[in-house]
Amino acid sequence: MISHFRAPFIVLLALAMGCLDLPSISSGDAPAMEEPAGEAPPPGTVPPREPEPVELPPPTDSGSPKEVPHDDFGTRNLYPSAPNGRKWAARWHEHPRTLKVGQVDPYDPEFQLRGSGHTLELPGDGTARSSGWLIRFYIGRPDKKWLNTEVTLYAMRVSELERDVGSSGFEFQTRTSDGHLDGSLRNEAGLDRQCDGHAYSYSLRFDGRAVLQKELKHPLYTSQVTKSLWGGRALPRDKWVGIKVITYDLPGSQVKQELWLDLTDGENGGTWKKVHEHVDAGGWSISPEVAATCRIAADQRLTRPEPLIILRNHGIREQRYKKATIREIQPPVP
Repeated sequence: MISHFRAPFIVLLALAMGCLDLPSISSGDAPAMEEPAGEAPPPGTVPPREPEPVELPPPTDSGSPKEVPHDDFGTRNLYPSAPNGRKWAARWHEHPRTLKVGQVDPYDPEFQLRGSGHTLELPGDGTARSSGWLIRFYIGRPDKKWLNTEVTLYAMRVSELERDVGSSGFEFQTRTSDGHLDGSLRNEAGLDRQCDGHAYSYSLRFDGRAVLQKELKHPLYTSQVTKSLWGGRALPRDKWVGIKVITYDLPGSQVKQELWLDLTDGENGGTWKKVHEHVDAGGWSISPEVAATCRIAADQRLTRPEPLIILRNHGIREQRYKKATIREIQPPVP
């Protein structure tokens, strides 16, 4: 179970009209309140050094002899599963229920709501409806960890609580731990608990951007690696968007981030296209002074397995999800 409690993203029409710029395929106690991520990196941050291009084609569905080409919901896998790797699938197909902040899903001990002022309605048909100010879903448990992962989710934008949607959207954080807090707690090493709030961050923003970042101490992020999608328009409403965020290691202690979309609502497993990517090869940093408080390099690469995957948003009147899965994967071999 996750620590800190007791027992614990359309349009086929848009494609036809040329609106969506998708590149061809060639990522106990109630918890303390979390803070929303800042839109701009703090002073002293450095943009990432551009590495030599690394384009490694994903494996085919054949994978290994025991490889399953689809996940539990029939969505096509892009990378083969790691031998004996962890996996998780949402249990939203039965037992209608409503979850609130601080609650662990009684039918899924690896799924907990955090944040502030939000609820998740599960009607029992495989979908979920969320609303609220700080939306946080924590997936994992402290005695198990995720490393190279393929996170899949079908999401629908419906309506927001405010007009400025530049910093809201379907957001994911990988290779993270339980440090996304606003308090001054200490971790087992005696450091600020916010040092455990490091993560690779992926956002499909409602204003039409795809944003990749790295968080090294909550809530301090590196500069953004941004790409405009949807022909410069906003992310469409009332359409299911398949999203995959993929994080994996490369040689030389580099880390690859990939963001893929499917606009077919999963037809025949989905037609997945890579829309954004980035390699953390060093130089992608926060201020040295802040990094020193966590005893890490200013451009620390996150290469260790961590217990949590986080799905997040804020300022939402209504949004929906389905077919959520996480798998540990085998990275492609150069």
